[in-house]
Amino acid sequence: MKLTNLALCLALGASAALPAFAQEIVLKASHNANAEEPYGVGMRKMAEILEDRTGGKATIQVFDNAQLGDEMESIQGTQMGTVGLAVTANDTLANFVPDLAVFSLPFLFRDADQMDRALSDPAVIAKAQEILNQKGFHLVSFFSAGTRHIMTKTPIETLDDLAGLKIRTMQNPAHVDTFKAFGANPTPLAYTELYGALETGVVDGAEAANTNYYAKKFYEVSPDWAVIGWLELVAPVIMGEAAYQALPADVQAALDEAGTEAGRFQRKTYRDSDAARFADLEAVGVNISHPDDAAFRAAAAPIQDKYIRTDAQKELFELLQAVN
Repeated sequence: MKLTNLALCLALGASAALPAFAQEIVLKASHNANAEEPYGVGMRKMAEILEDRTGGKATIQVFDNAQLGDEMESIQGTQMGTVGLAVTANDTLANFVPDLAVFSLPFLFRDADQMDRALSDPAVIAKAQEILNQKGFHLVSFFSAGTRHIMTKTPIETLDDLAGLKIRTMQNPAHVDTFKAFGANPTPLAYTELYGALETGVVDGAEAANTNYYAKKFYEVSPDWAVIGWLELVAPVIMGEAAYQALPADVQAALDEAGTEAGRFQRKTYRDSDAARFADLEAVGVNISHPDDAAFRAAAAPIQDKYIRTDAQKELFELLQAVN
């Protein structure tokens, strides 16, 4: 292998153990879920497409279960060149790229299908790319981390039923303010502590997606599930802009194509997985309610206004809202 090729591979978090005649580029991809979960499935689909489009010249080596570090460390890894690609919850990435906080707003999308269309829209992708480029990142794809609903110990049929309940939220100011607007008492808490907190009454409920509500068996200690869809969790797939620019032009093009196609595939995989969990939840005796979301949307509307602060955020928000 020529020295320049070896340097390129190392800069992209690639494996240096390549045959002397190979021109292969191997990008290390990091995510914090199990291999069979939608993040892992989506990254392997991207690897398959990239390898096919480049005739084996470039591929992606997927590291599951935070083997290359947690989300914060993986983002930093893309900056340093030790990680090629990283899938991260938008909330974590917004610490590095504040304008992307728009993606964490309540009821930003009408539903998961509209989110899928919005994240496939060329104008939305171009604006997000511009925002990320300014902070030294390249947008490869948009994944999904599910539609969020509300678990409690008592049925939630209307917005009023949340009044005064201690609801675990992520440590995100917009999320905390959203649940205050819902009339609840938002309680940021480590996710690893949630089951015990529900069991002992430290909190009365939490917000989550179907998949993790079922997989973590939260229904054992919080058996009422209100299908609100208050948040669609966006999970960008990024790499360092310098590493992206170091790739050959044909590999850049193939990676962008692979990212677009794998993103659509992953989002559909997550929607299908989420939908399938309803039957599983009913089978274990969960009480599923479907409150009218109009009151929830009205209560959350001021939160959108409060957290859209920059021209870039306003433009991105308007582009997302314009997608039917």
